[in-house]
Amino acid sequence: MEGFWRSFDKLLDGMVVLAGVLLVFITAGMCYTIFMRYFFTQTTIWIIPACEYALLWIVFLSTTWLLREGGHITTDIIYIHLNEKAKHYLNFTMSVIGGLACAVMVVFGTIYMCNCIAHSVTDVRSITIPKWTVFCIIPLGFTLLTIQFFRMARSRFVDIKEGR
Repeated sequence: MEGFWRSFDKLLDGMVVLAGVLLVFITAGMCYTIFMRYFFTQTTIWIIPACEYALLWIVFLSTTWLLREGGHITTDIIYIHLNEKAKHYLNFTMSVIGGLACAVMVVFGTIYMCNCIAHSVTDVRSITIPKWTVFCIIPLGFTLLTIQFFRMARSRFVDIKEGR
């Protein structure tokens, strides 16, 4: 099992690097478009939709890594007043709820993607591409989030069981 988690963590690390590359692409693309429009009154029509798609991909490429690193925003108004045992129970419960919510999104995302494939749905803009190629990241991202939430729930369950 340790080998699986090591591979899983490497996958998350690779995905966040890819998200960083996409962010650089967006920045460079927007700077290029602004430069071309300002100095030559011409623009590249595919940059805007490509950047929109890249933003979607960045979210789902990096969210699981951020969850693993504990980088999500938390509201601790009530949390700081709880004792350690109650905090462990709350953390466990929230991880299970997060995992279940993400599992539901995997199902809906997969159904949507399969419908796009079955009906050959395309996104017609300045560039025309099959819609599933844009949205395939959603079920993948939510699958990884589901795994990470249940990984955290298991860890927190062990903490509760051992009385930490």
